[in-house]
Amino acid sequence: MSDWKIGNDSRRRTTDQLRDFRAANDGQVAWDTEAPADFTYLFDPDLLLVRSADAAAFERAVGALDDGVLKGEPRIDVELLDGELLRYALPERPRGESVPELLDLLEAAGLPLGAASPDHWVHVAPGGGGGGTACPATEPEETGLTEPWPPQAPQKKKSCDVSVVVVDTGWNPPSGNDPRTPWLHGVTGDDEDNGPDLRPYAGHGTFIAGIVRCVAPATTVFVEGFAVGGMGGGGILESDLISQLEEALTHDPQVINLSAGCRTRLDLPSIALEVFHRTRLRKRDCVLVAAAGNDSWAAPFWPAAFDWCVGVGSLDRDGRVSDFSNFGVSADVYALGRNHVNAFPDGTFVCHESPDKGDVRVFSTGLARWSGTSFAAPVVAGLIARHISETGSSAAEARDAVLASAAYDSDPIVGPHLELRQPYPHHHP
Repeated sequence: MSDWKIGNDSRRRTTDQLRDFRAANDGQVAWDTEAPADFTYLFDPDLLLVRSADAAAFERAVGALDDGVLKGEPRIDVELLDGELLRYALPERPRGESVPELLDLLEAAGLPLGAASPDHWVHVAPGGGGGGTACPATEPEETGLTEPWPPQAPQKKKSCDVSVVVVDTGWNPPSGNDPRTPWLHGVTGDDEDNGPDLRPYAGHGTFIAGIVRCVAPATTVFVEGFAVGGMGGGGILESDLISQLEEALTHDPQVINLSAGCRTRLDLPSIALEVFHRTRLRKRDCVLVAAAGNDSWAAPFWPAAFDWCVGVGSLDRDGRVSDFSNFGVSADVYALGRNHVNAFPDGTFVCHESPDKGDVRVFSTGLARWSGTSFAAPVVAGLIARHISETGSSAAEARDAVLASAAYDSDPIVGPHLELRQPYPHHHP
């Protein structure tokens, strides 16, 4: 990735992110383009996902490949979701075909389109190629404020208990009993093990939990960590993410917030997430809310683009759609995502991305300022949880009520869309 000649901050930033992400995952990160700054999706270079119903067709297609494409047979590495999803480890490919190129050959040999897919990397505050990002829209920034913004919304009425699980990078336990962040008292989760030198994506899950609690103070929140200890560079394979989502369901949530996602090969629906919904989520009264992504485009971003998921795009404080926000099929609704202020670990953070690469930021107030669709999603998750808490409704009824409360707007670029402005006041600090 010799990219020092790139003269565009966005492209440099994407390449910086991919370099760090690949290093954090022992090099098991590949992309679909020659230039990393142009990537559409990320995947493991040696794994394939196949629905069990299509396993026979997959094996027939493998048998029909030309001699020399594979040195040996693919083997089932793990069975997922009661065997409904199979992960295959690929043998050596002497001619050097990538996973997408191998899928092209398998489909030419008779494998139905969409029966198999790469094992895509899902990344926090998601992004993709074309000058997009694989991380939040910004790196965390210091703030002189001593209160969250938007502020904690008063909530007096409580008809029932509500559980929200934030599936993210982990939890910063000191924030749960810090007098500077009282709105997080009682929140628990998987310790991300922060030290004085903050890793990339440290505090991401804690910040999101803080937003949920500001919108819905009476809600029980647990942070399910998929990158605990800063490992993984803020990302996880689809095949591993569904295991984390299964763990999240053990907390019996009415709402799950996933501020992560990915593009996919040919923009086909994620096999792993589709099977998870069919075998697990569809049977429960639980709503999945997901970030729409920070790529400024309309291509589907999964899981936000699924019709069973609430995809959330970002608004600026003036109510306009943020320039980084995805739109179209991945954004069912838009909420504030720019310049949130909320809980963040104390420590020193060194920026990893252009144009701020090398900038040292010292966090000492228990708070940070951050932007991205990652932080718009928990606004909506919190509103749904709040509605359940106050009315005793089902999660599905609360989802529908929150979406019905959004204002219809239209934009020549974004197109018709729904915007949520409440429960926040209109004045700015």
